[in-house]
Amino acid sequence: QQQQATTVVDISKLDIRVGRIIKAWKHEEADTLFCEEIDIGEDKPRLVASGLRPYYNVDQLEGQRVLVLANLKARKLVGFPSHGMVLCASSSSNNNTSSIITEFVEPPLEAAIGERISVEGYQGDAATENQVIKKKMLDTIFPDLKTNDDGVVTYKGTPLTTSAGVCRAQTGLGGANVA
Repeated sequence: QQQQATTVVDISKLDIRVGRIIKAWKHEEADTLFCEEIDIGEDKPRLVASGLRPYYNVDQLEGQRVLVLANLKARKLVGFPSHGMVLCASSSSNNNTSSIITEFVEPPLEAAIGERISVEGYQGDAATENQVIKKKMLDTIFPDLKTNDDGVVTYKGTPLTTSAGVCRAQTGLGGANVA
């Protein structure tokens, strides 16, 4: 019990990896979902479902470099076994939810597929898939993931980085929430 009380929940608990979408298709039963195979440096591609159909065409996905939250439990999304989450920046113009802008968070081109994202001052081992769910870590961490005015993704104001540099919203979307 004492150990649970002292567990610090911060960005270091998330296993965020550089990935590349190698195959994508429209989910047959869900109007908003794409199904993707994403290379994150593992033996085989991850299967991930993303609610991005309102924002992208399927031909815009294949080859796209992305950040993947990899330590999420696999779960079925309308029957598709999704094992991860593609991180995107989202912003609504003038607080109008009908005009939400959503775009991929991109790693630098030189970042290696499978590289884990880091944030200066927040080092540590990633949580297990079960810990992420049980401790509701996303509810604690996601509110502090935002883009700055230059579109750089930050956690509590500190950039998410790879060995090749910072991660950004695809078109530099500033002041956006990231999830």
